[in-house]
Amino acid sequence: MGATLPYVEPMLAVLGEPFDSEEHLFEVKWDGFRALATIDGDGLRLRSRRRLDMTRRFADLSCLARAGEGVALDGEVVGFTDGRPDFERLLERDAGPVAFIAFDLLYDRWTSLLARPLHERRARLAAVVQRIDDPRVQLSDGVVGAGKAFFAAITARGFEGVVGKRLDSVYEAGQRTGAWTKAKRVQMVHCVVLGYLAEAGDLRSLLLGAQDEATGALRYVGRCGSGLDATTRRAMLPCLRARHRAAPLVACSERAQWVEPGVYCVVKFVERTRSGHLRAPVFVDWSLA
Repeated sequence: MGATLPYVEPMLAVLGEPFDSEEHLFEVKWDGFRALATIDGDGLRLRSRRRLDMTRRFADLSCLARAGEGVALDGEVVGFTDGRPDFERLLERDAGPVAFIAFDLLYDRWTSLLARPLHERRARLAAVVQRIDDPRVQLSDGVVGAGKAFFAAITARGFEGVVGKRLDSVYEAGQRTGAWTKAKRVQMVHCVVLGYLAEAGDLRSLLLGAQDEATGALRYVGRCGSGLDATTRRAMLPCLRARHRAAPLVACSERAQWVEPGVYCVVKFVERTRSGHLRAPVFVDWSLA
């Protein structure tokens, strides 16, 4: 066993809106597993944001070792379908190959680059990716300046969003600062509240139904708890309790307290899964019929 590199907590981005700036690089927000790839005396290690070792799981990314010892790359493990990131395929893992999208270089030949500006780290990163020379390892391309137009073009292709990074920013490990700003594509849907879950007299989450995109029929699309603040929970719970029914309005294998139709809500979400569920739903507003 030789010298080893430390694990570096990933730098994080604050949530914001698309913007233009000549002082920023705008990159695709990749929808995958954030990963730190280190090559040192222990060989190649691929670790998640929670420090879970993913090296064996993504053994087909062994080509990263060609970066050479003393290198640490920040990036995203991404699965693709029809040219765009497919998070569900990544979870299945046996559905096809994956790629490592590299967007930062933290160590190069054992030298820490954390205190160097992003534009310098990116220039050296491009050389490392070229050295690896494998289609499974890609440089996360971006544009400088036209963040709004880039966001519009990327989201129109089905990508999740854009991250704007200040070109002179240092790498602040584990920090969520204004140096990096993410803008995410948001979709909205009107839902019927089919039921709810409560705990200790407090509303915890809603079970939702919405129109199927293909058939137009009402179907179960998942739970939603995010965005339900205390005021909303207190106002909704009595209305839901007054509408109890024995079975769900549409087929659903969940266990919950079901309600008669008449309570509606608006939810924002990232995308629909293959099963038709809403991914990362967030409650916005509600109404009564």
